[in-house]
Amino acid sequence: MLTLTAAGCFGYFAYYYLAASRNAGANDSLADLKKNMRKEPQVVHYREPKEDDTEPEVLAKYKTLLDKNKNLIGWIKIDDTNIDYPVMKSINGNGEYYLDHNFDGKEDRNGTVFMDDACDPVSPCDNLILYGHNMKSGEMFGQLDYYKNQKFYENHKQVRFDTIYREGIYEVMFAFQSRVYSEAEITFKYYQFIECNSEQEFNSGIEAMAEMSLYDTGVTAEYGDELLTLSTCDYDEPEGRFVVVCKKVA
Repeated sequence: MLTLTAAGCFGYFAYYYLAASRNAGANDSLADLKKNMRKEPQVVHYREPKEDDTEPEVLAKYKTLLDKNKNLIGWIKIDDTNIDYPVMKSINGNGEYYLDHNFDGKEDRNGTVFMDDACDPVSPCDNLILYGHNMKSGEMFGQLDYYKNQKFYENHKQVRFDTIYREGIYEVMFAFQSRVYSEAEITFKYYQFIECNSEQEFNSGIEAMAEMSLYDTGVTAEYGDELLTLSTCDYDEPEGRFVVVCKKVA
């Protein structure tokens, strides 16, 4: 599982705006590649097939991108923000790689949006967690904290997240501030809320996040619903995190 130090924010990642401009241009090019649809099958990507595992078909619009980097696992987009990026998942289980590497595998202070090591979209878990740096330039998840403002939420209730296998629309449920806790602290740790062993455990996690939420969206979830969590740094406290949790609706 992703180490806690990789949960989305590091103070030493001071950002230079020239690098931001280059990175934005690169991401525009990647977005253009999504439109280059191919018919050839693609089976080599971030995970090795498991025994008796039938690999799902990759969506046509992601096959060209997948040819460029087999660690691609999806695409995240939020309207009226800079959040419109490929999502990566390291094939060797090293989630920290994309803290400081871009889509092309080059060192980059922005890093890349990436999925928690413990999540597997082929066999969906209860909650897929994505991490991205809170860059001062607004790149990566630098504008995720727009959701601290309820008015912004009211005009942006949905998040688009496709895996390379299927498209997805998610409805925002909760937006809250949290932090990385020590192992000894007994409390709800959102970054460990990935796979629930029971309906009771799932409901307990939902209740904990509802209590932390900055406002009431009126949206909730039932056991069996698929969740998406977006996590980035929050500078209001040491090891702080800002988190947006969504439910798949389409």
